[in-house]
Amino acid sequence: MKRLALVLCLVSIGVASMVPAFAGAPIKVATVAPIAELAAEAEGKIAAIETGLASADSFNQGKKGIAGDAGVLAVLAQGVAESDGDSAWKKSAADVRDAAIALANAKTFDEAKKSLEAVKAAQGGKASGAKADADWAKLAKLGAVMAEVNKRHGKLRRATKKAPADASESARDASVLAVLSLAAHEDTHEVKSGKPADIAKWKSYSKDMQKHSTAAADALRKKNDGAFKETFTSLNKSCSECHKDFRDAE
Repeated sequence: MKRLALVLCLVSIGVASMVPAFAGAPIKVATVAPIAELAAEAEGKIAAIETGLASADSFNQGKKGIAGDAGVLAVLAQGVAESDGDSAWKKSAADVRDAAIALANAKTFDEAKKSLEAVKAAQGGKASGAKADADWAKLAKLGAVMAEVNKRHGKLRRATKKAPADASESARDASVLAVLSLAAHEDTHEVKSGKPADIAKWKSYSKDMQKHSTAAADALRKKNDGAFKETFTSLNKSCSECHKDFRDAE
């Protein structure tokens, strides 16, 4: 009996190891960014994608950017899906995510338009049964994530030089950076060495980006310019060190 119990235990462990376990973001999303800001930025991405899909010509000319925006939308939608708070389309956020992933992978204008309609339907509240669980490493291509990081980082840098007229917009930029860091934390394929120590370093940099971005967003909401500049300096240092260790070292 003891031998049988041991065999069954080993079998159950083996089966469990073959089943992907998506436990959600590496940190509770509610501690990273407010759901209202994530939802607002997701809706902004949908509008930008719709503009890019105004015609077949605009799609073909801006295909890479549209795919990148769709990938970022998938990350934001997953953030909404995992948030503690509520939004008008939280219950269908996983459907937005899945449609956004399909849109990012669309090869033709017709495929992209079809996926955009699915995105809009889900954002309008139509749920199709998509599961909230997802692998954060596979929501978007890391190149798209980093392109968006560069864009938002640049906007925040400009805000340190001149206080923004609308601090809430800058706060949302910081919140987007914070949630994108969760995707970067899970996608470690850029760690070419594959060494556990290097993967741990990558994850540490991603955590720093999240921490400083969340703090920057909080300072901006409170219109605390001094605290914002201080946190941005820390964020910038972390990004520079990460680039030196991983991007520039190649």
